[in-house]
Amino acid sequence: MERLIQMLKRRDDKADFLRDLIRLLLEDYELYSEDVLFRDAVEEIYSGLRHLVIVEGRHELLDAYELAVLLRASLSGGIPDRKALLRGILEKLG
Repeated sequence: MERLIQMLKRRDDKADFLRDLIRLLLEDYELYSEDVLFRDAVEEIYSGLRHLVIVEGRHELLDAYELAVLLRASLSGGIPDRKALLRGILEKLG
């Protein structure tokens, strides 16, 4: 949780913040398995990538955004492998 607090303080570059958030989710099982925190993190990833692609025009991140849409949909139970989606988004972020 301490790492999450530190990350929230440095939100200068949204793509860097999202990379750090995804790495934290992949490394910290307790955070990943806490449903409320995970849902909030997924919403942050989705909305951050949406902003980067649609508002800022960072079309090179479109594939990452599409995976974030799937990750968000997985919260309703339709897609079982959330970690694979997180890894895919992290890869697309560069």
